Amino acid sequence: MAHAAAAILATALVTMLVAVQPLRGLRRYERLVAALQTNPDARRQFYVRGIVAAWVAVGIVAVIGALAGRGPTSIRLSITHLKHDAPLLIVLYVGTAVVALGGSLVAIWRGSDTLIERFRRQLSRFVELLPRTRLERRTFAMVAVTAGICEEILYRGFGVAYVRWLDPSAGSTLLIVVIGIAFGVAHLYQGPRGVLLTGLIGGAFTWITLLTGTLVPAILIHVLVDLRVVALPATLTEPVSSPIEPVGP
Repeated sequence: MAHAAAAILATALVTMLVAVQPLRGLRRYERLVAALQTNPDARRQFYVRGIVAAWVAVGIVAVIGALAGRGPTSIRLSITHLKHDAPLLIVLYVGTAVVALGGSLVAIWRGSDTLIERFRRQLSRFVELLPRTRLERRTFAMVAVTAGICEEILYRGFGVAYVRWLDPSAGSTLLIVVIGIAFGVAHLYQGPRGVLLTGLIGGAFTWITLLTGTLVPAILIHVLVDLRVVALPATLTEPVSSPIEPVGP
């Protein structure tokens, strides 16, 4: 009975992540843009609600695991079972990410006006989501940590386990593609370019997770990627002079 309940709850969560969350995220962003016209604190409130929702979803994963009699290792949220070369791979991947992300920030801060304007237009689809005040940046730092932990548990942990539950013979390539697509679509509010980019990133995180056998490196890199937003110059987080519609292709 408990296993049946776990299967039903897991399928409901997957449906939420794949079919409901993308459209819900799109609508939430629309409402944020509208709310900012009259409520200066709307962006921070948006962050807080997102943090709560993410941890609630992880709580559901924990309930599913308890009903199914499965522990953290089943979603790779452990380091006790790693292969002997996994620690070296973790250091390699995380170290590479630190260098790459740090280099990108230096390039942005030292970039020409033309480069800054190019970045601004790339961010214009979701520019109202980016923090501007000191309080918003502090709150967004919590968003970054939450997203890094929760999204990896939901997609690279629970998501991979669910696909393999449906198809025990699913190979790495199929998992990378399926989870990458699901992760990309979840960022529908960012427009086609954002969906493609986050889909590729999601696929890369899945590959790293499968290769190392743990969520740890993907979590650390994901947190660093999102924390980079806190360090962006104000010239990138302000709206472009000719605002682009926040939704739609």
